[in-house]
Amino acid sequence: MSSSLQLFSLAAALLLLSLCGGADAQYKTAGIKTRQPVQVAGNLQLYGNASSEYNQTQYQTQTQTQTVYGTNSNYAHFLPAETYQGASGHYVQPLNQVHRAPQILDETALFINKTRSAMASGICYKEVPTASLLHGSREKYVGNGTSPDLSQIQVCCEGYERNPHVYKRCDPICVDDCPNGICTAPNTCVCMPGHVRTDEGKCISTCPLGCGNGVCDEQNECRCREGYKLDPVSRKYCQPECNPGCGNGRCVAPNKCDCLQGYRHAADGSCIPVCDHCENGQCIKPGVCSCNEGYAKVEGRCDPVCDQPCNNGRCIAPNTCECAPGYDWERKSGQCVPHCDLPCLNGVCIGQNKCECKLGYVVDERRPNLCQPHCPQGCPNGYCSAPNFCICKPGFIKSGIKGRQSCQPV
Repeated sequence: MSSSLQLFSLAAALLLLSLCGGADAQYKTAGIKTRQPVQVAGNLQLYGNASSEYNQTQYQTQTQTQTVYGTNSNYAHFLPAETYQGASGHYVQPLNQVHRAPQILDETALFINKTRSAMASGICYKEVPTASLLHGSREKYVGNGTSPDLSQIQVCCEGYERNPHVYKRCDPICVDDCPNGICTAPNTCVCMPGHVRTDEGKCISTCPLGCGNGVCDEQNECRCREGYKLDPVSRKYCQPECNPGCGNGRCVAPNKCDCLQGYRHAADGSCIPVCDHCENGQCIKPGVCSCNEGYAKVEGRCDPVCDQPCNNGRCIAPNTCECAPGYDWERKSGQCVPHCDLPCLNGVCIGQNKCECKLGYVVDERRPNLCQPHCPQGCPNGYCSAPNFCICKPGFIKSGIKGRQSCQPV
């Protein structure tokens, strides 16, 4: 009987002990679970008299946390309350609790960061005289350029400019400042998410934000207005339609073309190339003239070609001469011959009403078209009938040696 009572008492004691231990464990667990994370750098309060025992533990843990994450990191410097347990077994209760949600970048921010990280630096180097960098120093310095008197310095490349806030950074220049986009290189834009680049190089919003020259339907697709059609590549905006099209141009409005540089509007509205001095030819592209048949390029012009030279005239069309004033076209010779109103007797016409006498003849002073025979010795008592030949007047006869004859009285 006594043995049974002893066993019963022992079992009751064990049951009571387990109940007490379980209650204690449940109390601690509930307290740990209900406590919020502790901020290392916050104001801390110790339960009981555990302040002195906690100081060293706090310092060591705080130092380790700052080493891993950094004091200004966006990560929350939090650890469970169980970590801060003093030598007496007391726990730390935070007074100021700070909750910081982790920083989450949206699609636009991620796009901007990725795009900017891939951009060129825009920094170039040029050489300047080393003396210009000394600011009045009289000491002699050796530059790092191609010669001792030159030094290399950093400058912004062409098409870039200094960032007004970060002097060491060079930003690309875009004339229109890239609305709805990022300027990634000189006059080069990359569109932001939700936007698309048009043929004009502009970034416009797409459905559901908007639809250029159209409206977004229930399926968030572009429905174009009259005179516009859906862009065949992106199918996200509407572009103007021109019939039959804009060769060498760009359709800027329904049935309205804007000619490219080097082209102009023709009478029918099409865009044709522009050439300087392309008469008698075809302008096949800007500044390039192809001469018609029968013409050849001379000093940048298309001049007609005549198989026979146009003496005393000029070639005005293929194998067609225009004679100069005072000259007539002679079909037989195919040349421009001089014109004289009266025939040149004993001479030839060499210009407008100008005669050239044959050998032994001289021009008559009163009649320019008449060439008179010339006798160098003269013909006393007679007249010169032929070059160096005299005929005596009646009552006179020739006498003397041949060549020196004279007319003597009979």
